[in-house]
Amino acid sequence: MKYAIVYSSKTGNTAALADRLHDILPHEHCVYFGDTSHYSPELGADLIFAGFWTDKGSCDDRTRIFLKNLQNTNIALFGTAGYAAPDYIHSILKQAEANIPVNNTVLTGFVCQGKMQPAVADKFAAMLEKDPEDAKGKLLRDTYQEGLSHPNEEDFANFKKWAEGFIH
Repeated sequence: MKYAIVYSSKTGNTAALADRLHDILPHEHCVYFGDTSHYSPELGADLIFAGFWTDKGSCDDRTRIFLKNLQNTNIALFGTAGYAAPDYIHSILKQAEANIPVNNTVLTGFVCQGKMQPAVADKFAAMLEKDPEDAKGKLLRDTYQEGLSHPNEEDFANFKKWAEGFIH
């Protein structure tokens, strides 16, 4: 099985997952490892691991465009999100999958929590400055703080288990 690992990463979280995936899978079957801008369907991957960072509850724009152009292949999505509640993770994967044309086969995906951009913390701090008792602001601040340690070793172990499911 020939595969490609194609990803977009803004804060380094998804790149860290992509690197781990590249270490886990047999290198001799890898036809491409890199960002979305240089992948070509002519490389003949039987399976594309498409990595993304979460933007507005779905995959980022570069990944969205990349996914919309895939045809007749197997796709396994992986990514990171600033917030890791199971329902939210499920929603992110569904939103990302909606960009994949129906002539592709979508396989089980993986998303874990990742660090958010520092500018996001400033936004949450401003919310709390206006109203120190703002419940949403407190939750977002706490989520940001929790994300600073992610992806962590538990995330990487879960990711490895997911990835090993593709090795035949």
